[in-house]
Amino acid sequence: MTEEYVRCPKCGWEPDENCLWVCDVCKTRWNTFETHGECPGCGKVFIDTACSRSKGGCGQMSLNAEWYVRHEAIVEEEPEKKFFWFWKNKSKLPVTDADKKWVEGDLIWLGEILEPVYFKSLSTLTFVDLEVGAKLTEDDAKHILQKMISVMNIDGWEIRLMYFSNRSAKYTEGIVETPSEKIRGTWSNAVGKYVDNGLGNKEIWIEERQLDDSQSFVSTLAYELATFKLANEQVLEDNDPLLASLMAVAYGFGIFMGNSYFNFSQWTGSSHQGWNMRKTGFLPEQVIAYAMAWLAHYRNEDIAWASAFNKTMKKYFDQCYQYIAENKEKVRWE
Repeated sequence: MTEEYVRCPKCGWEPDENCLWVCDVCKTRWNTFETHGECPGCGKVFIDTACSRSKGGCGQMSLNAEWYVRHEAIVEEEPEKKFFWFWKNKSKLPVTDADKKWVEGDLIWLGEILEPVYFKSLSTLTFVDLEVGAKLTEDDAKHILQKMISVMNIDGWEIRLMYFSNRSAKYTEGIVETPSEKIRGTWSNAVGKYVDNGLGNKEIWIEERQLDDSQSFVSTLAYELATFKLANEQVLEDNDPLLASLMAVAYGFGIFMGNSYFNFSQWTGSSHQGWNMRKTGFLPEQVIAYAMAWLAHYRNEDIAWASAFNKTMKKYFDQCYQYIAENKEKVRWE
């Protein structure tokens, strides 16, 4: 049997599962040997890897490919047991115990306030379910709003969809200002806001560039509709962005929220190039993945929809789903 382990080719130091490296582009922290040097945040591939002096290593750089050591091992006893290293352990939970307990407790509470039978009947939604294309027109956005209102069982007659811009406006005098600074004061986040102007006049404002990224648009709209629902139906006096985000996941919008949490893009001009990085939403990808895995088990869902995840979300979801499958007695269900 071929076994593989990781060690520094210069000093022989062996990293454990708690050793993390930091991407110099997007600042993602991850174990570089899980991905053979590819950052799960932005996709940058690191050819060289530094040995960790603080963990007992030599601190020198070596080719990432030279860290992997294979050798043949003879297994004489218990052949049914499979040996694997930590980066192949898909059932390791990527969330903290505190986050795990918070997700389970709040999902159970949401199930109670939304009626258990109805809550259990909900399912994860995809592009096909919402008839979503890559880019949207304002008419597309209105159609999606109506479908999402129907899914979330909201009486949406008083909701208007509005748009603002975060693009800088440049004038002949050289003055630059951001238009959204002139609209209703300070915005709570960069891509959307729910505004309550009283009975019959509720507004959801969306940053106009969200129309060019349908996943981000659906994610933002799901969060704002959940905020509306909690404020108007559950009469929560204090806005709770984490609870609203979790409610949006419970209603089936987790794929959109997870895939759009981190957005990295590159551009090339006539004389130079650069990159843009943006994060949206309040729940990290790992927490969204655990909530979706919990819901999938709770609702006995066919998880064929997991193929719609991006690579990072798919990894986190697989880890969470397998962990729950193997440790149901450690998971709170009621």
